[in-house]
Amino acid sequence: MIGVVGPADSTALALAVAAEEGLADHVVGRAYGTVEEAQALALELDRICQVLLFTGRVPWALARASEGLRASLRYVPHSGADLYRTLVHLLREFRGELPRITLDTIQRSVVREAYVDLGLEPPEHILSLTPDADPEHIRPTAEIVGFHLERFRAGDVDVCVTCLGEVDRELRAAGVRTWRITHTRAVLRDALHQADLAARLAITETTQPAAVLVQAPALRAGDGSGGGGTAGGGSYEAQRRRLRAREAVLDLAERLQGRLAELDEATFIVYANRGTVEGAVSRLMSGNGGPLDPERLPADLRVGVGMGATVPGAEENARKALVMGERDGDLHVAYADGAVMRASRDRPAETYRLRETDAPTLRIARELGLGPLALTRLTQALRQVDASAVTAAELAQAYGIEARSARRLMTALQRAGIATRLGRQGGPRAGRPQTVYRIDVGRLIPAEGE
Repeated sequence: MIGVVGPADSTALALAVAAEEGLADHVVGRAYGTVEEAQALALELDRICQVLLFTGRVPWALARASEGLRASLRYVPHSGADLYRTLVHLLREFRGELPRITLDTIQRSVVREAYVDLGLEPPEHILSLTPDADPEHIRPTAEIVGFHLERFRAGDVDVCVTCLGEVDRELRAAGVRTWRITHTRAVLRDALHQADLAARLAITETTQPAAVLVQAPALRAGDGSGGGGTAGGGSYEAQRRRLRAREAVLDLAERLQGRLAELDEATFIVYANRGTVEGAVSRLMSGNGGPLDPERLPADLRVGVGMGATVPGAEENARKALVMGERDGDLHVAYADGAVMRASRDRPAETYRLRETDAPTLRIARELGLGPLALTRLTQALRQVDASAVTAAELAQAYGIEARSARRLMTALQRAGIATRLGRQGGPRAGRPQTVYRIDVGRLIPAEGE
């Protein structure tokens, strides 16, 4: 399921496009009055959606700051196609001549390209959503409104053009002539289809194997803490401890709808699916108990959770997680991509990586000018698109970066021999033709033993 979050008009248009594309049964919308409501709406939709699609970058950024969201978060970028449509409307409004404008959100390079295509001098007053010095920071609404007001009141521009509904409302209230850029149907159509693909992949991912490894060190033969009876594991008390431990793990397996196996006298493993286990981890972190809550398990049991594409892979990651947990006593979850999450009721969730010092990964990352974590994100993004024929715009959407950055990344991939240019594609509704590349995803992943 896909959840669409945005202003009422943008959300309504997205739902209409979804219906046209046969996706109506897979898309649900929530409209906000003010952008600050985006977080609460995202939390509401997260219960039923695998993907949350925001109609702008600002609500997406706000939702990203929320803790506990499990859905994949995406936003529909304001593209050159949206800008072209706005310029056509402005030409009609001003009888064939474009007015002097201020503009926010859309990148300066995209604006310049559109104006050059039309044989016009690009506008001077353009404000990006993020400062160059801090690309993770989103400018506050008041700053964006102030930018437009200053230029309009100075007489430098005739119209203030904005992609943000709240900015548009505030400027109108101040008596400023404004024009709001909204998404074209083509842009929304592409975003919805990509979100649908991501949602289907997420559903598939939840059926991947997971392993919960449980150790009871006190059950080791020769422990000697059992008191009377025969020595070690044969004592009556030792057998009682073993029965209590096995009953607790059996209860855990039942609650996770998994299969219990005994690896040795003190080690048990529960095989289940990823969706069920991730749900139990989420309940633990939210303080809502669940089968992995330490209070449900004997105090001397140690637990580690592993996810993987195969059962042996999940089991191996569970062993790594168990080792991590021995350091601080919290539950750890190890994933196939090398990420490890510390899940605790009492402390904020923390994610780190086991492989970020892996030499082959570092070599590939250096060749591309990326960090190891960014390389992992890139390989994940490429699995969401058709890597045999992908454009920079499609990569930007899947990777969550600007088109300009995606083009630079494509150039780096070409230099490394990982991407091959196939040609150009385009049509009457697609704006300028775009270069299509084939990317060898396998070369981004270090070979075993390298």
